[in-house]
Amino acid sequence: MFKQASIIHRSRRQRILIAAVCIALASQVSFQVYTPGFIIALSALLLPIFLYFNADLNPLLLSGMIAIASPIFRGILLFIGHASQTETILHFVVTDMAFYLCYGGLYYLLYWRRTQRNNSSFFLTIVLCDYLSNLLEVSLLTDFHNYSYHLFQLLFVAALVRSLFSCLLAFAYHYFTLLMRKESHEQRYYHFIWVASSVKSDVYFMQKSLGGIERVMKNAYLLNQKLEDLDVPQEYRDMALAVARDVHEIKKDYRNVTLELGEYFGSNQDAPMQLSDILKVTTTYIQAAIKHHHPNVVIEVHNQVDLLIPKHYYVVTILSNLIFNSVDALPKDKLNGCIQVTVTSAGADILLTVSDNGQGMDDRTQSMIFQPGFSTKFNATTGNIYRGIGLSHVKIIAQEQFDGDITVDSQLGRGTDFQVRLNKAHLLQEE
Repeated sequence: MFKQASIIHRSRRQRILIAAVCIALASQVSFQVYTPGFIIALSALLLPIFLYFNADLNPLLLSGMIAIASPIFRGILLFIGHASQTETILHFVVTDMAFYLCYGGLYYLLYWRRTQRNNSSFFLTIVLCDYLSNLLEVSLLTDFHNYSYHLFQLLFVAALVRSLFSCLLAFAYHYFTLLMRKESHEQRYYHFIWVASSVKSDVYFMQKSLGGIERVMKNAYLLNQKLEDLDVPQEYRDMALAVARDVHEIKKDYRNVTLELGEYFGSNQDAPMQLSDILKVTTTYIQAAIKHHHPNVVIEVHNQVDLLIPKHYYVVTILSNLIFNSVDALPKDKLNGCIQVTVTSAGADILLTVSDNGQGMDDRTQSMIFQPGFSTKFNATTGNIYRGIGLSHVKIIAQEQFDGDITVDSQLGRGTDFQVRLNKAHLLQEE
């Protein structure tokens, strides 16, 4: 805890030192106006930017360090260059210090102590700080004499122009970083939707598998009863009973996993989602996922329907599996690989079509692709078969969740069209 605090303090000291050095250097970009010793410098343009992006720093401390570094640096250069007598140079240094101290004090009182801050109040505060600090500096240089309307006008215009440029730079940079951060957050949101949809679909089929596990356990127990009636050796009956007991333990663990995953990914996934957003999330994430291995593939979306869908994670699963199947059907060296996702209305249903201009499928493959366990994704090196959720599961989701179905139309060398029919009432959960 103390180590973390020391790191924070070190970081603040470093930022204060950087600000003091930068403003001291920027003060050399200046020109003299009205009276000897009074300069319009670039430093007053940088100071608001440092204040804006270091809101955690006490402006009294920051301006105090700058009031030491910048005027003394200017005084040393004036002394080395024999620009004026030593007494005059000291006078210039003191008035310069007064400018920064007044600036920091006003900023502290007018803005930094406030609990509610916004860009408008920041801009107005900067204009006032610049104007009044310049007025104080000029007053000290002229011994509070020779005031004129032209002087007040000059100081206000200088303060307004410098503050305007400072705030424009600060606000523009801040807005740009917010856009970059928003894009990063959006990508993370897309990734979360993607992961949640995958887990939701897996949990759905894991829950369906619980019925099969239950049947295995029941049959093993019934087998034990049959063996007992047939008066077979005890070791065989014990074996059947052990199978039933082991399956029961597996079922408990399986159920616990599905319940925990379902609860964790269910809390933020029940809010409905626009179909247009579902299409955007899915296609954007897939485009980013395939850009390294399939840089030439373009995913086009043509949507003529907009619905608010509660079970959007199932639609994401259907879309992603069909699109990834189309991507796998495109040769990596294909220069004009294109996948089209089209959504149209057809009475009480919507038709979701995913088309590609890939290598296509023969009739035998088309007749088998929706069978459980079937896959064309075989790695000859490792012998692994990549099934993912599988087209058979996509068909089950379409049928059981949305009272729909899926069909395929493919020609070798010309491409494939997958068409999913989904009932609108089931999509909207009206039934």
